[in-house]
Amino acid sequence: MGGILQAVQRIVDLIAQISDSGPDMTGPAAADVALAALVTHFPGLGALLLEKDTRHPGTVRVIAGEDIPACWHARKIPLVEVPFIAECLRAPQQVVECTALLTRRPDVEDNGGPVELVCGAVPAPQESTLVLVVFGSTKYKSEERVAAVEVVRRLLGWSVPASSDRARVLAAIVEAKQEWERTADALAELVGLVDRDRRVLRINRALERWSLGTVREVIGRDVHDVLHPRCPHARCELNLLLEGAFEKLAVAPSATFEISDPVCEMDLLVVLNTTESSGGAWKNAALIVYNVTSLRRAERELKLLNRALEQRVADRTARLTGINRELREEIARRRSAEESLRDSKVELEALSDRLVNAQEEERKRIAQDLHDSVGQGMSAIKYSLERASLLARREEPDQAVRVVDIAIERTQDVIDEVRAISMNLRPAVLDHLGAVSAIRSFCRDWREVYNTVVVHSDIAVTDQDIPASIAISVYRAVQESLNNVARHAQARRVWVSMRINSGRLVVRIRDDGVGFQPRGQVTLLGLRGLRERTERSGGCCKVTSALGKGTTVRLEWPIGSGLPLWDTSARLN
Repeated sequence: MGGILQAVQRIVDLIAQISDSGPDMTGPAAADVALAALVTHFPGLGALLLEKDTRHPGTVRVIAGEDIPACWHARKIPLVEVPFIAECLRAPQQVVECTALLTRRPDVEDNGGPVELVCGAVPAPQESTLVLVVFGSTKYKSEERVAAVEVVRRLLGWSVPASSDRARVLAAIVEAKQEWERTADALAELVGLVDRDRRVLRINRALERWSLGTVREVIGRDVHDVLHPRCPHARCELNLLLEGAFEKLAVAPSATFEISDPVCEMDLLVVLNTTESSGGAWKNAALIVYNVTSLRRAERELKLLNRALEQRVADRTARLTGINRELREEIARRRSAEESLRDSKVELEALSDRLVNAQEEERKRIAQDLHDSVGQGMSAIKYSLERASLLARREEPDQAVRVVDIAIERTQDVIDEVRAISMNLRPAVLDHLGAVSAIRSFCRDWREVYNTVVVHSDIAVTDQDIPASIAISVYRAVQESLNNVARHAQARRVWVSMRINSGRLVVRIRDDGVGFQPRGQVTLLGLRGLRERTERSGGCCKVTSALGKGTTVRLEWPIGSGLPLWDTSARLN
């Protein structure tokens, strides 16, 4: 930000040094002083003054130079090789910028590199014969180099010709100063010169554009009073910052601070740079005040935008995190469902195997029963009838009658055996009376077979309460539960109860046997079949047990509205 100030200061110091060299100095001496001053205030640049050679038309020669190779002094150059020099001589009012290849030795065509050149003809009353060329470092802005060439060539226009006088030199200096004052006035920043007592010595017309007064009014006034006319605050923040900045100039060449000023209603950046020293103490300081309101407003808006963007990113990230979490949960649910499906498939396969095995076992049992009881009975009847026939042919009627009576008794026994087998397969009372009557009959028969176990029946429902669609499932469930008690429980008592509760049939079979340790789901083969049978008929099965505390089987079926009318008897029996 101090670049503008430094550029202005270099040009002012350049004018001052050339002016202080003496207005009476003319000719080559004046050219040497001007070029030396230019190179002094613009380190890294080289400068040379060319003159048209009247004895060799179409050529120019170097008559003065500063910070140039020794071989360039008094060198003659054809204008065709330097067209930019010819252009300056044709248009002496213009300053030309270009890029050219400058060699350090005349006998070598290319032993240097391309450099940036700024050149301009020295003004003359009639034809311009002198051209000022500046080349070298590019650290200076183009406008700054052009300004330096413009100042020096105009000063040389009054001092180099031998016929110049003091008045014309002074007029040139005044014109140059006025031109730079106009340049400073055109700047948007507030630029001025202040002394050690904070009094304003010079200031540009940006002051008037900022509505802080006129240039003439503020000369000699305190900087704070210029920036804050009629400030009502005794401890003004701007005044305190200015005091600190001027104190810092005692130990440093520059001081900078920034303030959001409520009086001017602007964000201000204030820069102070000392311009010269005398005996180690600075005398004057250059003041530049930048209006950075738009920049700071843009920064604040950018921060708000960034904050809003960060919030949106955070919200979007939170949403994505939630979606990812839901997706992971859905994946976990689907994985669990797949595992459950696989388990169900395994259980179904096991149940299918069990069903096939049960069917085979049932067929084997029926075949065995038919062979052992019915088959043997029928064989005995056949033998008795054959003997009775033989006795009849021998005319022994009394013996034949006794044999026939024995065959009749054996036939009744076979009938009873067939009836028992039929009852085990499907009790006729279930079809004729209903599930409740069939269960009561089965409990009586079971009590007679297992007379060491006391059966307590508490059946508070009727045959009409149980729909026909679940009658066989209820009967088989009670039958399977009591058979499990007989095979595994080692119980002394068993309780069978049937109730209707809130539109549901509740059947409980409880024993005081040895019990078992459940493993999550019902895994024993018999209990698994019981559960599958119950669930397929629209009910549910719950088994609770503990070692030494017996087992309770709770079965439930809905018997109100909405009861599924599934015909399960055909599939399960």
